[in-house]
Amino acid sequence: MMVFRTGWKRWLMLWAVLLFCGDALGAVVYVKGQKEPISGFVESTDDTSIRLRITTPDGDELHRQILRSEIDLLLQPVSPGRLSQLSPENPKAYREYAEELAEKKTDPEAVETAKRLFMIAAHLDPKTEGRSALLGMTLLMNDAQGVKQLRAMAYLIDPSHDAALLEGQQQEVTTGAALDESMRQEVTKVLRMLRQGERADARQQLQREELRSAMRQGTSKITPDECLALVQGLCPGCGQGKIPPYMLQKLVAAELELNTSQAANDVQPKWGFYLSETFQKPLPVLSLAKAIGFDPRQCVYRDGAWVEPKK
Repeated sequence: MMVFRTGWKRWLMLWAVLLFCGDALGAVVYVKGQKEPISGFVESTDDTSIRLRITTPDGDELHRQILRSEIDLLLQPVSPGRLSQLSPENPKAYREYAEELAEKKTDPEAVETAKRLFMIAAHLDPKTEGRSALLGMTLLMNDAQGVKQLRAMAYLIDPSHDAALLEGQQQEVTTGAALDESMRQEVTKVLRMLRQGERADARQQLQREELRSAMRQGTSKITPDECLALVQGLCPGCGQGKIPPYMLQKLVAAELELNTSQAANDVQPKWGFYLSETFQKPLPVLSLAKAIGFDPRQCVYRDGAWVEPKK
């Protein structure tokens, strides 16, 4: 294929340059008779030519008009023609194109455009498109907090306020059932590692699915996910190698449950723990405009940029 004429490393570098330069869509153009492709941003396009804005190695910008008859191969992950056809009068079309682009998860430009289109659809028609658009967008997020915020917005937008939207994937239920002696000792050992601050060793053991399954079966006082959050310093108050009181209580209760016939009572954090500054930070604002850093009111694609529709 002609795509590989310049080598895969150069190909990746070309796209990396294209992905971080504003709203204009990137393009790589192979011109007939030339070995090296031309990479730039589409300023305008029609049936006869394409106009590119090209950034030179010195940081200067050049503008070049290329006739379509001269083009051997034109590569664009996102179609500017499709984007320019989208209209606020048809919010569903934004979501449908977003779903197409979302399938190209290995292409960062397609993913970012899909996020924008999902958000625009939710903004234009929250009652009809909001739920499906926001849930579709969760599949493109890389952070758990972002997913939670999108689900919360979907819940608020959804006319039925379906509580299942807030839950996401169901957590496996812990049972506190008896384990065989060898697995009981292994789970207890990991809990003891965590309690004594040996996070690196505990993390290594928690990578084993067999041990995580045994923990879910053997204790109802703490989950493998909570243990992983502790070793990664992600739970409230768990940073800088500290074990907050409520997590220490969970670890001790789990050890007791695994080693005695009388399980400890349900563990609840002491109320004083919530006076910590960890729990006094402002709550994130749920806003479509702030969800992924752009304004969904700019829902019309014209001349390589997203703008607000003319009133």
